[in-house]
Amino acid sequence: MSDWGLDGWAVRAGEGLTIDTGSPHRPEILLRGSEVDRALGAFIFRHAVIPENPPHAHLDFMKIIYVLDGEYQFRVGSAEFQGGPGTLVVVPRASQHTFTTATGGRMLFVCSPSGNEELFVEMGKLGPDATPEQLAELNARFRTVSLPGDDGAPWRQMFRP
Repeated sequence: MSDWGLDGWAVRAGEGLTIDTGSPHRPEILLRGSEVDRALGAFIFRHAVIPENPPHAHLDFMKIIYVLDGEYQFRVGSAEFQGGPGTLVVVPRASQHTFTTATGGRMLFVCSPSGNEELFVEMGKLGPDATPEQLAELNARFRTVSLPGDDGAPWRQMFRP
């Protein structure tokens, strides 16, 4: 049995750990893996408009993304689709993925096992002036790899003409 016992708990709106990553992403960590034997992590992502987002992959965990507000364009592996509130996106472990949004919005991210939430906790510790070398070390430690878009550049447009 886990050390948290049989009693559950609740995290109410605004009670999570909000991280300043120095970007349009504002994650609010709701559940850290260290609280649940590293079984999963969960956070709400608040976004401004994101016109481009380099594709990347997480080698140690999968993600479930649930859109709460806004309209998003997603790419996971070779699948391309769009979705608004109520859309659930599955990102298998090690899948190349990215998203953009012309509206901004909010999404719930759940990763299993945990890890994605801790990546953002560590980004917050580095602060908005983190160097490319610091971010590269962080990505290496959390086994997150950046990948080129189809043309070698960051993924810019969801639906090609």
